[in-house]
Amino acid sequence: RARLPGRVSVMLGYLLGRRATKEQRVSSERKCATRTSAVKQCLAANPGDARACDAFGQDLDLCKGRVVCPDAAAAFSRCTHLVINHTGIKAETPDCSRALRKLRRCLKGKGV
Repeated sequence: RARLPGRVSVMLGYLLGRRATKEQRVSSERKCATRTSAVKQCLAANPGDARACDAFGQDLDLCKGRVVCPDAAAAFSRCTHLVINHTGIKAETPDCSRALRKLRRCLKGKGV
């Protein structure tokens, strides 16, 4: 009986669009498999230094987000493109940490 509320909340999450569907999870796993592999390989090559793999992790999150959190993924993608194309003063380089946090929060909420 203790498991029933969990099942109910998961089902409500699906119905209300808060959780990713099985199809979305399978699609994100398939589309992002090479990125998942890159993160795993980087972590294996840099034990104890997860920050060395942060760019790979961001790329993986963006890939998954394009499937299950398209709005948050688009905002993060726009920001990263602004950073890449920025040619001005370094202090004026856009900060994408807020967009990344929003994307990761969405992914966590979707259970991906």
